[in-house]
Amino acid sequence: MITFPMVPGVEMNIFLLVFLGFMVGIVSGFVGVGGGFLITPALIILGFPANFAVGTSLAWIIGNSIVGTLRHRQLGNVDMKLGILMIVGTMCGVEVGVRVLNLSRNIGLADEAVLSVSICMFLAIGIYTFWETSQTKAKLDHMLKRKEKLPPSVRADSLSLKLQRINLPPVIYFPKSGASISLWLVIGLGFIIGMLTGFVGVGGGVIIVPSLIYLIGLPSFMAVGTSIFQIIFPAAFGCIRHTMSGNIIIFAAFILLIGSSLGMQLGALATRYVRGISMRYVFASSVLVAVIGSVLKLIDILSESAITWLQTGVVAVTFGGLGLIMVMIAGLFITAIRYRSGRYIPSWAESLVAKGDESSW
Repeated sequence: MITFPMVPGVEMNIFLLVFLGFMVGIVSGFVGVGGGFLITPALIILGFPANFAVGTSLAWIIGNSIVGTLRHRQLGNVDMKLGILMIVGTMCGVEVGVRVLNLSRNIGLADEAVLSVSICMFLAIGIYTFWETSQTKAKLDHMLKRKEKLPPSVRADSLSLKLQRINLPPVIYFPKSGASISLWLVIGLGFIIGMLTGFVGVGGGVIIVPSLIYLIGLPSFMAVGTSIFQIIFPAAFGCIRHTMSGNIIIFAAFILLIGSSLGMQLGALATRYVRGISMRYVFASSVLVAVIGSVLKLIDILSESAITWLQTGVVAVTFGGLGLIMVMIAGLFITAIRYRSGRYIPSWAESLVAKGDESSW
């Protein structure tokens, strides 16, 4: 057990922190998020005050995202031009988010505010992503039944095509991703992501990934790599601001990074063996796990009394859910290996895994 002088009364098992980092690292590398949407509520559940959970989460996200970016760039999954332009908006948004969080802390509502915003945001994203992915899988399954060859990539849906038609100069073309979109839309999206980064302690990937897929029209694997790259900069700025506010426990962030460095490598590697809908299924599942854990923790806080079963349930849902997501990723990877080697896999799984360069769905 270790203690942190900045948070009196909080004791933590160092191996639990390493294992938490490892699990979230795998999810981060696979679905393209910094991991803050999982780490922040997990740290609150483990006893960290919300402001320390947010600040420490951002410090960890920096190192985690650097490791992931290096790996995804080797795989050709990063659109540097798009990521850099989004940073303009995120920097302004982070400052606004940090100020709002500090205001919430000063009036004694930081825990409730962070968890409430997280729940609403994650629930909407998780439900929509799960619905859209189910629709896409049904389409692919139908093509397979008709013995049609699945296309190597999917182009933008109707919403992203409408946004790309907004001819508000300057319109920027991104050759790596094959998309053209107004610079103002990119900056505006970055501002919203940055504001959530500063307030909720997420690196922004939980917003960036679905935004790049559904609004910009990027293939899933490109959205994953670009998201992790872009996360580095708002997380670094948010980390500096939270350091100035005294909200970061560097030692805890370092312990988390030890586990996540390995997990991120494994998660990124697995993306080359599956189709984009597999990434989105895992993404939606991880978001919904975070929602359930946050809801239980919020109820626990608002009850103003110790409820043993509720506290136990919060821990079980958060960490058990993470374990379940790891099993999902491992199962997809093993299934993909069997598929590539020509061995039998269930018919319903054929649309989830890829051969060769088919992973962009």
